[in-house]
Amino acid sequence: MRPVPARLTAAVASAAAVSVVLAALLTAGLPTTPYAASQGVLAAVAAGFGVVVIAQLARLRVRAGAGHATLAWGEAAMVVLCVNLPPAVIPLVILAGVGVSHAVLRVVDARAGRVRSARDLLYSVSALTVAGSLAALTTVLVQPVHDVPLTTRGVLALCAGALVYCVVAISLVAAHVATSRGGRPATVAVELLRGKLLMVVGNIAVGLVIVWSCLTDALLLLLLPPVLWLLQQLYASRIGDREERRTWHEFAEATRDLNRLDVRGTADAGIDGARRLFGVTGARVILADGTVFGTASAASTSSDMSSTASSAAPVGHALAVGALAVGELELTGVGRLRPRDQRMLDAFGDALAAALHDAITQDALRTMSERTTYDAIHDPLTGLFNRAALLSRGNALLRRRGVDDPVAMLLLDVNDFKEVNNALGHAAGDEVLRVIAGRVTEAGNAGDLLARLGGDEFALLITDLDTGGADLALAAAVERARKLGAQLAVPMRIDGVLLSKEPSIGVVVAAAGEVDLTELLRRADIAMYQAKRAVQPVAWYDAARDDASTDRLALLAELREALHSEEQLTVELQPAVSLAAGAQQITGVEALIRWKHPRRGRLAPDQFLPVVEASELMGPLTRWVLDRAIGLASGWRRAGLAVPVSVNISARSLLERQLPETISDLLARHRLPAELLVLEITETVMLSKSPVIDDVLARVRRLGVQLAVDDFGTGFSSFTVLTRLPVQEVKIDREFVAQMIDSPKAEAIVRATVELGLRLNLRVVAEGVENPDQRAALATLGCTSAQGFLFHPPLSADRLAAVLRERRQVQRRHLRAEGAG
Repeated sequence: MRPVPARLTAAVASAAAVSVVLAALLTAGLPTTPYAASQGVLAAVAAGFGVVVIAQLARLRVRAGAGHATLAWGEAAMVVLCVNLPPAVIPLVILAGVGVSHAVLRVVDARAGRVRSARDLLYSVSALTVAGSLAALTTVLVQPVHDVPLTTRGVLALCAGALVYCVVAISLVAAHVATSRGGRPATVAVELLRGKLLMVVGNIAVGLVIVWSCLTDALLLLLLPPVLWLLQQLYASRIGDREERRTWHEFAEATRDLNRLDVRGTADAGIDGARRLFGVTGARVILADGTVFGTASAASTSSDMSSTASSAAPVGHALAVGALAVGELELTGVGRLRPRDQRMLDAFGDALAAALHDAITQDALRTMSERTTYDAIHDPLTGLFNRAALLSRGNALLRRRGVDDPVAMLLLDVNDFKEVNNALGHAAGDEVLRVIAGRVTEAGNAGDLLARLGGDEFALLITDLDTGGADLALAAAVERARKLGAQLAVPMRIDGVLLSKEPSIGVVVAAAGEVDLTELLRRADIAMYQAKRAVQPVAWYDAARDDASTDRLALLAELREALHSEEQLTVELQPAVSLAAGAQQITGVEALIRWKHPRRGRLAPDQFLPVVEASELMGPLTRWVLDRAIGLASGWRRAGLAVPVSVNISARSLLERQLPETISDLLARHRLPAELLVLEITETVMLSKSPVIDDVLARVRRLGVQLAVDDFGTGFSSFTVLTRLPVQEVKIDREFVAQMIDSPKAEAIVRATVELGLRLNLRVVAEGVENPDQRAALATLGCTSAQGFLFHPPLSADRLAAVLRERRQVQRRHLRAEGAG
């Protein structure tokens, strides 16, 4: 616990008293001297007393920690006293001289507005008396200098005594300042020593010069006043420059600390800055609304070598921004401000006023924003979340759950609620809704999400269901709904009327990754109306009775987000391999889109493309796939791995007249030759009589892009398409490839397709080859290429690039081997 200044004052005063008593006893024990000699001693004592008084009156006021201290010529006075007075007399002379001088200084300080307490005066006198006593003792221990010739050792003894005086005095003052104003004594002491270092050296030198003059020629002392005045001015200038730098540095730090965004932090920073800048004992900020920060202290306990403080009335400074009053800064213990300090207070007050105004404005904006945010997601009547909050927070909860984790939605509607409004009024109806909201909240668990959707409808999202299976999850949700319904049906008293309102509750349970919250609400709404129609308290969702679904709409919205994401949509590539004997060359690559859905998991094309084809997103999705596929093919070509890439094009995309221009732009941007792009189109689309499709295909072909007939053999006029349109490739549907070994009809279709393709000089690619027998049969028929899991599954772009490089190395070794043979 920090000691109080009163205890420290008592301790130092006691030490001073001991020193004086010992000095008095030693003085009384001195041998009796003749009258003439005693007159000389009295004259020396009087002279020493005058030296101490003058040394203390010629003071300089400096900052010391959070307070102030005064620096005087005490070291010079000690040197003179030790030479001219017996050591036993020095404490008494210092006590008398310091006491008189500080009494005079107290009057001067009072006129300047710095009223020093009696305790401060006692401490200052006691501290300097103790310091002088120790300094005299140190001088005697090193080398007695009174009434003996002054030697080099004697000069060293005087310097040692003066230094002890300086160190002890500064240490005692630092202890008093730290205990009364706050701070560490060592820090304050170091600060004072730095400020007085030059002055200590000068003081010792002045003391030695005075002693030398007295021993040599007393008339030389007449030359000292101008020299001492110049030194005093030098000290004052140096200390003033140091104080100025320190003050403005602290001013910059104090104003910088005002940059806060909260009122309390800004006010506390302003109070702390005022204390550091003006050395006040107390400060507080009073805002225009009456709010007070900080405390004012009427007492002054600052101490120094001649430490000063003020107990004058508080100084108030108005805080305003333009004509807008912000508050007031009140300082206690500041005393009479100099013009320079007043200007600094004005500047600091303006900075504090601006910072407080910004903080108050920021607080108001924050409160308004919080209120607006709260109102935006809460129902004003019940305080529950509203529909918007339920959708946003509910979807966030679903995303945090595992894809297969079961969740439940309970949607409840109060039966015959209009009767309450009609019979008791809307105020009573509002009270009923508040009671119901409270009961639903009490019945909920910590992880539930409760909202009022509007009117008398409430929704409860449950995410902590048993994961033991769908049936167990549904049973648990239904049980929760029944208990909730029973709790809501408990009679309530509204406007003195006892009434009971039962709800109809719809329950739906689904996997978190299967639906979003909109779909959950829709299904729960269906179940809730089933409960109403059946006059049952609870009903659960039955998919067999649901003839509509918003899942398609949700899927389109999620795909729109996926197109702008770099992580969801990807392209996998499945190579087609030559079936020629001994050749393992990759003849082409088919680009296959995949969707890594954040909730639904990995989606194959057939799970979302049928929905997309009926929407306006088909165009952007097609462009995305083309851009990715053409970009990959261009990269392979630059690496010396040129291979055609195939992209499936739907009928919806061929109805877009700008498709050829889109393809042309992408080819030009990626610098890919048109013949390395193959568009796969089903034969049904190719046989379309649409003039738009015919025009689009013709313009695409003029670009040099190749066309391939996909799923060949599944249409009604398969062979007609090969003669009607300029295609370069035929892809046999995997259904015929899978059956060709066991089905003569399938084998005949494959044989006819291969023969026709070869006669028309077309590449024939068999899809879905999964075993060696199929490969051997296709090779025997003369099929050009094949693709399927027997050769390669769909690969990532990096994996395919590695396969292409490996195949090229194998082919080079094969060619070298043939050349060597």
